[in-house]
Order: sequence, then C-alpha cells, then structure tokens
Amino acid sequence: MQQHPQASDSAATVSRRALLGVLGLVALTLGSLGLAWLMPDETLLHYLWVAQAVPVLYWLLAWWVTQRASSQDDAP
Repeated sequence: MQQHPQASDSAATVSRRALLGVLGLVALTLGSLGLAWLMPDETLLHYLWVAQAVPVLYWLLAWWVTQRASSQDDAP
C-alpha cells in the first residue's frame, strides 16, 4: 500500500492551538478532580465548580480550539 508523503505529514502535524486545547482540557479536568480531592466537604463549591463553571469552561475552550486560527498561531 503506497502512502502519499504529503498526506502523512499533514496527519502527523498537530496545530499548536489544538495541542493547547487538549492540554487545557486535561488541566481543567485534573484540576477539578484535585480540588474535589483536597476539599471533600465543600459541597457548594463542588456544585458551583463542577455543575456550573466547568461545563462553561469546556465549551469556551472547545470553541476557542475550533475557531480559525491565524497563520501566526500555528507557526512553529
């Protein structure tokens, strides 16, 4: 099976914005778990953070990643 070098290069290249988006999602998720672990009795904080703020932050981060980036954002 013959592969086209240009197709494999584009598949291997991940934009900086997408990489930052994934890292942001991981950091937000792990930070939320750490917050819940460190403060298990703060149920109001858990509700406000997990049920209110985190979904909005996920949405904003996903929106930011999917926006058309300028060529300057994805430059190596």
